[in-house]
Amino acid sequence: MAIAPMYTLSLESTWLPVPLRFPWGTFARPDDWATVLTDSLLADTGVDDEARDRLRATALHLQAMSGPLPGAMERFWRTEFVGGETIVAHLYITDSDAATAEDLVQLARAGVGGVVQTWGSLERTAFDSAISAVVVSGAEQAEVYGLRHLGVRDGFVFLLDLLHDNPLVVDAVQGELERVFCSIRFA
Repeated sequence: MAIAPMYTLSLESTWLPVPLRFPWGTFARPDDWATVLTDSLLADTGVDDEARDRLRATALHLQAMSGPLPGAMERFWRTEFVGGETIVAHLYITDSDAATAEDLVQLARAGVGGVVQTWGSLERTAFDSAISAVVVSGAEQAEVYGLRHLGVRDGFVFLLDLLHDNPLVVDAVQGELERVFCSIRFA
């Protein structure tokens, strides 16, 4: 695999990066990161120690969990409703021969199967071609909805991916994740 291009992206205030490995920034260990994150999110809220411990445990769990697909480059946690639905997105980068929106539609099912329910081209991105797609996979009683933003540039496909069992969650964050994906810029 070739080396992926350097990029930056902007997260909305409702999304936080979750380290995939340590050391990360100034944090040597996951425990250090989870403690600072918990203190930051709960500052001046007056919540009890039990709630702090639950949030810290959730942060540690999200940091240590395996991604739904192998090889995630970044993980993001939507924290606006801490204590409610857990919403986590992953960014993947891989080399590919894809070049067009139609090629990206074919890749939208990668790793989850199912059917592409809807898709559309994305404009105003740093990619040569980019799409947003919703993929539905699984049986009727256990469907998984994939919100997938894919872009191709210089032989690499970027995939910002959210998999969830609740279609309302997918719909609720679609605009936010599209803005995150469209914010990707290359060095």
